[in-house]
Amino acid sequence: MAPIGKIYSRSINPKATRVLAAAKYNGLEVELIETVPGEDTQKPEFKAKFPYGKIPAFLGEDGYKLTEGRAIARYVAGLSSNANLLGSDPKSSAEVEQWISYADDEIWNKTLLLAQITSGRAPYSKPLETKLWDDLKRALLHLDIHIKKHTYLVGHRVTLADLTIVANLRFLFTIVAGPDFRNQYPNVIRYFQTVINQDKIADVYAAPDSALAKEDVKFVPPKKEAAKPVAAAAAAAKPAEPKAAKKAAKKDDDDDDEPAAPAEPKAAHPCASLPPSKFILDECKRQYSNLDTKPDFLNWFYANYDAEGYSLWRVDFKYNDELTQVFMSANQIGGFFTRLEASRKYVMGSAAVYGESNNSAIAGVFVVRGKNVDDVLGVAPDWESYKASPIDLQDPKQKQFFEDCLAWEGQLEDGKKLNDSAAK
Repeated sequence: MAPIGKIYSRSINPKATRVLAAAKYNGLEVELIETVPGEDTQKPEFKAKFPYGKIPAFLGEDGYKLTEGRAIARYVAGLSSNANLLGSDPKSSAEVEQWISYADDEIWNKTLLLAQITSGRAPYSKPLETKLWDDLKRALLHLDIHIKKHTYLVGHRVTLADLTIVANLRFLFTIVAGPDFRNQYPNVIRYFQTVINQDKIADVYAAPDSALAKEDVKFVPPKKEAAKPVAAAAAAAKPAEPKAAKKAAKKDDDDDDEPAAPAEPKAAHPCASLPPSKFILDECKRQYSNLDTKPDFLNWFYANYDAEGYSLWRVDFKYNDELTQVFMSANQIGGFFTRLEASRKYVMGSAAVYGESNNSAIAGVFVVRGKNVDDVLGVAPDWESYKASPIDLQDPKQKQFFEDCLAWEGQLEDGKKLNDSAAK
């Protein structure tokens, strides 16, 4: 096979898998360079080639550089017309693109976020977890019905749509969904096995990490810590050791669309020296995860909230006029939450996209330790892209927005309704 270049990515990343499979189908060779986001992507030699510092990234034998997984896959798939991976005519090409969008928007984005919130890489909430499972069930049911009468997604041959959706399913089936979930969709399983066992690409999908998950991924709440004396308050608030956090994240670190979260600062967090509060944020998160938001969690919250030791904030994205596709806006939220890791012990929040593609806005609400929101949310490098306003619970409209946002309901002042598919 003729070598055409290198792709820098994690081997577990579906957006790299589809590229490797497309190359094999076209009789070409792409070398995978195992690349860890947030580490390798920040090295000078990597940023010299790809200044934005993210994966996947492609470097051709001729020096051609390309980023964004979907674009790389399309480029590699189009290097040979023999396999017609992009479709054989305008209609089939459009259908290929339709299924690629479906694979990423309805399966990959939901799967990645589910993996993140259950592993502690993003803030967890029970309503969000339930909704993500429901979204995946709806997505796979749609696929199961379609594939019942078809061998492949478009036409009678493998296309980039198949290579894309199977790569995403592979991640779902190996990292997130156990047999109880998978067995609900027999046609999808048959289709999945048909594609991954194609002679040309079997070795791409048969990597060591391809064993199917034994059970559905589950969120394990942090252990409740016993109350500590005042003298130990600062020690209790000390961030987790970076090495342990790094080890836990490696299992499913696949953040290819956002630069990885920066390392936690060595200096003590500003909130670490605040006077102790009877309102324990970990317990608040636990109650939010386990109770129905309305009315149970909110009743608990109002009965226990410490207005002296904490503050409530509404956060709005400043550049809503630049937002386009809803799934991209949802990724913006997910990336922001990921980069709040250094303040994880001092904040709880939820945010969502309101409206629809090309007419949307991002807004959220946060419970913050102390009175200075910049101390807590300012650890995110993109914090300057947001504006924060204190929430006055005595104002009925502000209180309503606070409650609705936590419950994944409601709308903005201009009538834009919360887009369920983008709630974070």
